[in-house]
Amino acid sequence: MFFDFHVHNTHLAREAKRLGYSGIALIQSSKNYNKTVSINPQDDFSVFSGVEIYAKNPEDLRKKVQKFREHNEVLIVNGGDIKINRAACEDPRVDILAHPYKNRRDSGINHVVAKKAAENNVAIELSINSMIKTRLSLRAKILSQFRQILKLQRKFKFPLIITSNAYSIYDLRTPEDITAFAGCLEMTHDEIISSLSKNPADIIERSRIRKNVIVQGARTIEQDD
Repeated sequence: MFFDFHVHNTHLAREAKRLGYSGIALIQSSKNYNKTVSINPQDDFSVFSGVEIYAKNPEDLRKKVQKFREHNEVLIVNGGDIKINRAACEDPRVDILAHPYKNRRDSGINHVVAKKAAENNVAIELSINSMIKTRLSLRAKILSQFRQILKLQRKFKFPLIITSNAYSIYDLRTPEDITAFAGCLEMTHDEIISSLSKNPADIIERSRIRKNVIVQGARTIEQDD
């Protein structure tokens, strides 16, 4: 089963299913969030609710995580600013840090941030559209940033996730296309499968049990009578 956990339009569900996905996360921006948006899953296809948080500073981030966490299955933080990148990875309520390399010369992930992401199970996103919608002259830099993140991931073992960040059907890519792209980064087969299948599934599993968590590492278990 393959998942694309950064899709901005619910009308893309049918096309994503046709391309071979088992589910998507419909991501709204925190800037114009509408909690009444209807999500209509199809047969054998899942659509999960999500929000992408835009924060001015770490304190603003914490407030918005508190506000949006309960109502969404997938919580993404819009990265790029190094303080936001670190604050997101220090918060176990965050699921994904999106494009930490945005508008940066480096990857936006250093050893400290990588370690925190691993400790708190915060997935780092590699967005295919970061490559597709970038000027040709900048693509070499983004490939280098992706490789820097992959190198840190192999050392610190934080979750990695690959997404389309799609706004239209033209932004979607098949799992085979993404696999081919990841191969250019010299990702192994297991790493690719984890980023498209296992890590998204783990995010949903944590979302399902989060309400029963007392403190990190401990939760209540419902027993049958």
